[in-house]
Amino acid sequence: MKINTDILAAKMAAVAGNRYLRAIRDGMAVIIPVVVVGSFFTIVTQLPITAWTNFIKPFMSELQIPVTFSIGFMALYACYGIAANLAETYKLDKSSTGVVAVMVYLILAITPGTISAKGQAVTGILAGTALPAKNFGAYGLFTSMLAAIVTVEVIRFFKQKKIVIKMPDGVPPAVSNSFVALLPAAALIIGAWAIKAGLSFDVNAGILKVLSPLGHFGQDNFVSAVVPAIINSVFWIFGIHGAAISTPIFYPYWYQNLDANTAALAHGATAATVPHFMTEQFFQWFIYIGGSGVVLALTILLAFFSKSALGKTMGRIAIVPSVFNISEPIVFGLPIVLNPYFAVPFILAPVADSIITWAAMTFHLVNRTIATVPWTLPAPIGAFMATGFDWRAIVLTVINISVAIVIYWPFFKAWDKQQLAKEADAKAEKAA
Repeated sequence: MKINTDILAAKMAAVAGNRYLRAIRDGMAVIIPVVVVGSFFTIVTQLPITAWTNFIKPFMSELQIPVTFSIGFMALYACYGIAANLAETYKLDKSSTGVVAVMVYLILAITPGTISAKGQAVTGILAGTALPAKNFGAYGLFTSMLAAIVTVEVIRFFKQKKIVIKMPDGVPPAVSNSFVALLPAAALIIGAWAIKAGLSFDVNAGILKVLSPLGHFGQDNFVSAVVPAIINSVFWIFGIHGAAISTPIFYPYWYQNLDANTAALAHGATAATVPHFMTEQFFQWFIYIGGSGVVLALTILLAFFSKSALGKTMGRIAIVPSVFNISEPIVFGLPIVLNPYFAVPFILAPVADSIITWAAMTFHLVNRTIATVPWTLPAPIGAFMATGFDWRAIVLTVINISVAIVIYWPFFKAWDKQQLAKEADAKAEKAA
C-alpha cells in the first residue's frame, strides 16, 4: 500500500500546530529557568567529595528550599504560562487571564487542611490552616493545564458576547483589562468553587484517574523507555517538532518521577538509590544525544567519513551545534525530514539507545537522574551532572553514540554513494 507522505505530513503538522498543544508546550517552557536553577541545589548536595558532604550536612534543609519552590511548585508556574500563551493567541490580556487561571487551578487542585496544636508540637509548624504541597508540583500539572485552557476559553466567550465591564477611554490599560476579566473571572471562580465544595468533587484526582492509562509511559518499564522515543522520531521525520507532541502527554509523569527522586534525596537517599529513572533527563542525556534521532552520530559520520562534498560540508557545519544538542541544521539542512535514506536509523538509533539505557538503569549500572541541567550542555557532561556526578553516565553516553553510529553506518554509506554519483554527474554535465 502506497502512503501519501504529503497528506500524512499535513495531518501531523495540523496536530503539532494545534492551538492548545502549542500553548501547553510554550507555557511549560516558562518553568525551565526555575527548575534548572532549583536542580543545581540538588546537584550541590550530590558532589562526590567527602569533605564537601560533611561541610553542607548541617545546611541540607536550607538547600532544599529552592528545590521545593521550583520543582515542587511547577504546576503553579505552568498554569500561568499556559494561560498567558493561549490568551495571546486570542489577543486577550495575558496577565489578568493568567492570574485568574491560577486561582481556578488552586481551587480545583488544592484542598486546605488544618494543623492542630498537637501537630504543631510534632512538626514545628504553627497551628492553623495549611496547604498540602503535593498538587503544587507535578501531580497537579494536568489540572493546571485544564484550568488554564478553560479559563482562557471562558474569558474569550464573555468578550465575544460582550458580557464584560467596559471602562471609559483614558483608563490605564492594566485597569481596563482587569475589569474586562471581572465577570468571566467571577463565573470561573464560583464555578470552580461549586465543583469543589458543592459537589465535593476532586478534579485533580478525577483527571489522574481518567488519564491513568497514560501513566504507564511514566513508569520505570520497557514500554515507557521506547514509545516516547518512537513518537518523537516519527514526528520529526515529517518535519514536526517531536517535543510539541510529547510535552503535554509525558511531562506530567516525568516530572512526578523527578519530584519523587528529589524528595527521596531530601530523606537520605542517593542518586544510586532514588526510586525512578523515567524522567525527561533519561531521554535528554542518553537518548536524544545531539538532538532527536541521536543525530550526533550521523554528524560524526558526515564530518569524518563522507566522500561527497555535501556530506562533508553538512557534517562540518552541523557537528558543533549537534554537540550542544541543536539538531535543526542537520534535520532540515541535509535533510533528514522525509528522507528515505535516514528515516529508519532516525527511529532505530534512539530505540536501541533507549533499550540500553533502560537496562543500565534497571540493573543499577548507572545512577538515576536526580536533577535538570541545561539542555545545551554536551551529552557526557549533562549526563554526568544529572546523575549526581556518576562517571559511568559518561561511559553510557559514549556507548550509546557508538551504537547509533553502527546503526546509521549502512544507511549513511548508501546515501553518500548516491550523493557522490549525483555530484559526479553534475560535474560531468558542467564540463560538457
